[in-house]
Amino acid sequence: MRSLRKGAQTLALRLLIWFLALTFTAHPIVATAQRRNKEITRRPTRSGIDTFSSRTGGQATEGELPLEIGTISKAAFDAVIRTGRYVLGPGDAFSVVVDTDEELIAKEVFVGAEGTLVIPYVGAVMVAGKPLVQAQADIDTAISGRFKHLDISVNLARLRHFPVNVIGEVKFPGAYLVNGVEQVSELIFKAGGLLDETKGRASLRNIEIRTASITSEPGNARKADMILWNLTGDIRHNPFVVDGDLIFVPVKGDSVTISGAIHRPGSYEHAGGDRVADLVRLGRGLRGDPSGSTAEVLSLKTDGLVRIQVDLEKALNEDPTSNVELFAGDKLFVHGDEPRVTLEGEVRFPGAYPVTRELTLKGLIDIAGGFTELAGLRQSSVIRRVEYGVGAEEDVKLARLLNLPRNQLTDGDRAYITMKTQQIPGRLPVDFVGLFNRNDLSQDIQLKGDDLIRVPRLRPTVLVNGSVVSPAAIPFDPSFTVQDYIHRAGGFTDNARKRDVYVIVGSTGNSAKANEVNTIAPGDAIFVPAETAGQAWRTFRELVTVASQIATLVLTIVAINR
Repeated sequence: MRSLRKGAQTLALRLLIWFLALTFTAHPIVATAQRRNKEITRRPTRSGIDTFSSRTGGQATEGELPLEIGTISKAAFDAVIRTGRYVLGPGDAFSVVVDTDEELIAKEVFVGAEGTLVIPYVGAVMVAGKPLVQAQADIDTAISGRFKHLDISVNLARLRHFPVNVIGEVKFPGAYLVNGVEQVSELIFKAGGLLDETKGRASLRNIEIRTASITSEPGNARKADMILWNLTGDIRHNPFVVDGDLIFVPVKGDSVTISGAIHRPGSYEHAGGDRVADLVRLGRGLRGDPSGSTAEVLSLKTDGLVRIQVDLEKALNEDPTSNVELFAGDKLFVHGDEPRVTLEGEVRFPGAYPVTRELTLKGLIDIAGGFTELAGLRQSSVIRRVEYGVGAEEDVKLARLLNLPRNQLTDGDRAYITMKTQQIPGRLPVDFVGLFNRNDLSQDIQLKGDDLIRVPRLRPTVLVNGSVVSPAAIPFDPSFTVQDYIHRAGGFTDNARKRDVYVIVGSTGNSAKANEVNTIAPGDAIFVPAETAGQAWRTFRELVTVASQIATLVLTIVAINR
């Protein structure tokens, strides 16, 4: 038993010795074989075709290419790649595919720092700074000059990344990496969006894309219009950036205004080159059928207000005779069936304006650009069309009274003539000075269709007329009284009724006794009536009649008492 156990131990020891010896002997042989295999792999082939392949010691299997292909959106492909507008630069990757009839071999090559694309066994081709379509033509020319029967295809595989600076009215100005198929809106988003977006301080329609030239000076700037891009989806309003671009977001500038039969009337930021059709798009289109629609452009020039009639149907079809260019401050009024108010006189943009439920006098003046420097607020008025139902009998009466001599008119007749001739029918009692100078909103009336708002030119004078020596318009002086203005007009005439002087208030057209007026304002008028012929005799006759009637009454009472 002991001899069997000893024999088993001896066998196990011999097996262990043999295993260790085999291991130490085989390891150098395996290492040498692996080293030789690597040397064979690195050894160049005679044809050199393998230099196109990224595989070592083998070939691509069917349906597989050893290339990394970048992905982009369809919009970017259509706008940048398919059109050939993409500008190449260092870092762009190309796939070089060779069809040897026996195998399909592929390799990826990059545009170098000096701007050349080194194609194996073809040579270096300068591609940096060239549009893709031009670079592709140069590559095809270089290949055809070296190989006549070998099918070599060179195509753009992956786009490089490059920095683009975003400055101006954005939250985080700076440089951001892009890959050549990103739009201006994406760069603004990367920069944190617009600065004070809720306040509308940043421009949305005049964003500049500045491209540096070879001399490092900015070239011609392109424009981006975020509002029109959101409305139309036109890539021209939100272009793709290229290497060397700088995006500048300026402060919001002047505006143009559209009103009338439009879905979104209002003021919109003006962009250079804006035309009637652009402003209609900003206003979300016409309300109703554009066939036969017309509009009017109001443009304030140095020589005055210019009105241009526009055929909207032609303008929307890009007819240059109707689709006229608009300038900062212009207003476009689209004619429609809605009621309108008429604003005339000393405002920036007089004319007809559509009436909305929210339109007030102050709002209308704001839409019209405000008053001019020559506006006379005290003489301004709002006139509302009214239907009095005045009959022919009253018109005949007025005509008859106007034909009578003044000495035959009674005081009632004169009052009737004054009411019919001096007062403006429908004039509303609105204090323009209180509303616009003192912000008295109680005077901000709601406007209605066919209202007429007149803003005459300021007359810094007070008219003195009637029975004065030299009737004239006297220059306004805030320290003058009624007597001072009459004195400046030469004083009373001999037949003046000095106690009956009255003042016609320019802002309302109402008249009041001179002794009841505290202040005289520019545009007011002072009228001195005259004694009419026979007035003294008529007064004496009336006094005698009254006196005789009193005497008769006294004698009657005395007789009764007796």
